[in-house]
Amino acid sequence: MSTLFFHESEFEGNACRISVANYLAFLSLRGPELAIEVAKIRQALAAPSRKHLERDISLLLRARNWRFHNIACVAIACTEASSQLLEELWSCIKRGSWTSPQLAATAEMVDKDFGRRAVHLIEDQATYFKSIVALAALLEARHSTESQLSAAARSNLDEAKTIDRDNSGSIATAWNGNLRAAFGAA
Repeated sequence: MSTLFFHESEFEGNACRISVANYLAFLSLRGPELAIEVAKIRQALAAPSRKHLERDISLLLRARNWRFHNIACVAIACTEASSQLLEELWSCIKRGSWTSPQLAATAEMVDKDFGRRAVHLIEDQATYFKSIVALAALLEARHSTESQLSAAARSNLDEAKTIDRDNSGSIATAWNGNLRAAFGAA
């Protein structure tokens, strides 16, 4: 993926692309290395035009690789999310990812219309199950609205919970707290 978040390198004599930041530091969004890795993302965001930046974050969100999604979450938290970036983020949440909880947590922090959009995706049976569980948990934790879900949304959530073995709701709420702590959001 040729974006501002990767640079050309070589490993064992083969050309490869290396992330500018260690995406593993973004999995828990805690630890002593977090500030250093966030600073690397901020540095990558400093140079390009807004159009270039949005294109590259969109490319990360369109990729199927969860590592790219994790980098995109931090990049979005570092910048003001435009309506285009929010659309890309919500599309990625609907499609699903191993990092759906982190994507949902990011949307909760940056999108003022989170509640309405989250309910819409929970009601949509085409939404990835981990995303449904994560969105519902964030609605309950941050907006106190999970209990007000429609019958269709409640049914989708119950089904999603039966197949979610990773406790996506807990991951989303914990990551949201860590994201808010790392980026100073209330």
